[in-house]
Amino acid sequence: MTLKHHQFQYLFKVLFGICMILFAIPLWAESEEKQVVLTPVNQLHETLIKLMQNADSASFQERYALMETVITENFNTPLISKVILSRHWKSLDEKSQNDFIDLFNRLTISTYVNRFDSFSGESFKNLSIESMKKNRSMVKTELVQPDDDPVSFNYIVQNDNGQWKIISVIANGINDLSLKRAEYSSVIKNHGFNDLVMRLEEKISNLQSKL
Repeated sequence: MTLKHHQFQYLFKVLFGICMILFAIPLWAESEEKQVVLTPVNQLHETLIKLMQNADSASFQERYALMETVITENFNTPLISKVILSRHWKSLDEKSQNDFIDLFNRLTISTYVNRFDSFSGESFKNLSIESMKKNRSMVKTELVQPDDDPVSFNYIVQNDNGQWKIISVIANGINDLSLKRAEYSSVIKNHGFNDLVMRLEEKISNLQSKL
């Protein structure tokens, strides 16, 4: 039994359509997964652009409120705080731990508001996503500056109960989490935890006074 030409064409179209559907599903799923992983980074970048654009017209409190929402929702500050304080974390009672989380959150927000204080046509560009262990991924991006070299911003994001959140920021190869961990550990060792809290409160005040 042989297929006629029109029957062969029909069968070919059917098989081709099935193959396209089968191949499209995993590609679509992969794209959707990548978008979910990128969500906290994209939201941060969108807010930073707004922050820079509004630097001359918005008050500090307005800019702080703009950053507060995106930092609180997209950064895993409790985990970051725990990692930064390392072995000292367990020696704190629950109230002190929660107070430090709030303190570090305020420091993070104030730092972003202080550093991103002008706009000259900058934009963020996503470069790649690399899978890591323990439900983590590395999102590589860069800040494109019209009159200067781009600045590398890489983010380690982690799946936290179904929501991807930033747990580390690496700017031009410098891991901010590692720097703070070493700095804070040294202060606690030489001067105590209360001294660290006092220094961070003072740093927040200084950052806010510059605006």
